[in-house]
Amino acid sequence: MVDVLIVEDDPMVAELNKKYVQMVPGFNLVANVSNGEQALHCIHDNHIDLILLDVFMPKLNGLELLQHIRISYPKIDIIMVTAACKTN
Repeated sequence: MVDVLIVEDDPMVAELNKKYVQMVPGFNLVANVSNGEQALHCIHDNHIDLILLDVFMPKLNGLELLQHIRISYPKIDIIMVTAACKTN
């Protein structure tokens, strides 16, 4: 079983990610949180194998959270998910 944490501040995107994770056999959604600080608490309190991580979030953004996770929880896999795009 792959224990998954979704870290996403957009409720619509979070719900889509949640539905997708729940459809994949062998995946277990542990939690769905909306910012990096909540994610750190969740990681500390639960076993997490995989994080679906947004980039732009309040309090602690995805890149800052990624740095913390790589130092303290290097075995957690992370997929960065963002709707951000560069415009000219």
